[in-house]
Amino acid sequence: MVPIIRTCSAGFALLLALPAAAQTADLTDYVRARAADASGAAAIAAQGYGRALTVAPDDPVIALRAYRQALMAGDVPLVTRAAAVMEKAGAPPPDAALVDMTVALAAGDQPRAADAVKRLKGTPFDFLMPIFAAWLAQARGLDGVAVLDRADMGALARRYAATQRALLLMAQGKDDSAALAAMAALAGDGDEDARIDLATVRGREGGRFLLDAAGPELEAVARTLGPARPVTISYGISRLFRAMASDLGGDRMAVLTIVLSRCALILDPNEQRSRILLAQALHGAGAEDLALQTLAAVPKDSPFARRAAGVRISVFRDSGRAEAALADAKALAEDRRATPMEVERYAELLNDTGRHDAAARVYGEALRRGGEGSADLHLDHGLALEQAGRWDQALPELRRAAELAPNRVEALRTLGVALIEHGGDAGEAVRLLERARRIAPQDAEVADALGWAYVRQGDVVRGVPLLEAATRNDPAGTAANEHLGDAYWQLGRAFEARYAWRAAAVHAAPADAARIARKLNEGLTGAS
Repeated sequence: MVPIIRTCSAGFALLLALPAAAQTADLTDYVRARAADASGAAAIAAQGYGRALTVAPDDPVIALRAYRQALMAGDVPLVTRAAAVMEKAGAPPPDAALVDMTVALAAGDQPRAADAVKRLKGTPFDFLMPIFAAWLAQARGLDGVAVLDRADMGALARRYAATQRALLLMAQGKDDSAALAAMAALAGDGDEDARIDLATVRGREGGRFLLDAAGPELEAVARTLGPARPVTISYGISRLFRAMASDLGGDRMAVLTIVLSRCALILDPNEQRSRILLAQALHGAGAEDLALQTLAAVPKDSPFARRAAGVRISVFRDSGRAEAALADAKALAEDRRATPMEVERYAELLNDTGRHDAAARVYGEALRRGGEGSADLHLDHGLALEQAGRWDQALPELRRAAELAPNRVEALRTLGVALIEHGGDAGEAVRLLERARRIAPQDAEVADALGWAYVRQGDVVRGVPLLEAATRNDPAGTAANEHLGDAYWQLGRAFEARYAWRAAAVHAAPADAARIARKLNEGLTGAS
């Protein structure tokens, strides 16, 4: 009976959410589109909203949903149609003018693009107007560099203006000391994508020096450089959008990253880095299948194929397809060009799926591939060895992690807890945890570990305030609540102990839940 109630509730919610115009028309397409939208099926949702918009052509609510899903799916005609409806209703989203400018530029309609730029004033994107104005002036035969240099720009615009200025100079054919100076400055700041942008237009003869750095990706780009190519307004602005999308990358900014990376692809459909950023943003928005389809469009011989493979592994992992993620991660890690990060990612996946012995072996390989100075790698290697039951080998790795990062709370806490759990030097363990506590006095895990260390040493009175602090900072923490319950029981505070154990049981894993249930039934006994 419960599933029927939930289905009905979901249906009523959809009906209540219907826009006014849709309520008088055929609701089938709209309801199906909402369901597809909720399940992350962006392409199906876009089609459904498109049909619903045909039935209710003036509805800005349907138009907004159609617009967002069409951007995800790459349906540019629907994007344009939905944006026009919202513009007519006087309710366009701030990015609509940005998309309109992009579509106009791709169609070669510069007057329309210039009009769209004017509509950016007062939106969160108005800081970009000087850069757009410079490119539009350049496209009309004027001096875009002069326009950019005269503009009053804030810090955010200047973040992107340096690369754009260099590209404007190159568009003018001024491959002179000014352009070289701009490129040299960019090449020195570690921005690999900016180097690639500039090297690509200079070609194999003039651009290879920008890619003289270690790393398989830059080496792959260097091998694929062709002749010098003309710098167009589409090239420059597509790279601007890609750089912004890269800066914004993350689940919380997925909607804006989708807009920017899609705009970059509209201007340059062959820009694979933008495609990869789009896939990451689609994954962040819950559209895993569309993200995988987007990644599948990156050619296997692209210099960025390894970057795409890394994102695909993340999509597989986060969507519960662990074996697919492992297969891809293994292929990357065992390739002769594998980076320490790719080897480490494979080890992490092995560890996450319970293959601790294999994970320990691969972490060891990552250390041998140049990771010897990494506290993180030693820490992960030690944890994998510990979980594989190889404590004697794990201890030196955990000690090395703490030596390399003496102020790193995680390394100190992990080593301290492990020493206590495996019957190591209790005094050393407490000193490590006390140091971690001084560094991070608000860290609930540290408070729990130190408080529990005191309890294990028999100093229950000293441990309880720390365990109480841990549960205040992390009320849902299973370990801290269980430890606090054990400590209360040892002090004869049985009622409070059971209260803490009940709190521990709420989010407990199955193995922990059985143990906590015994404590609730029997109190603290040898079995529990």
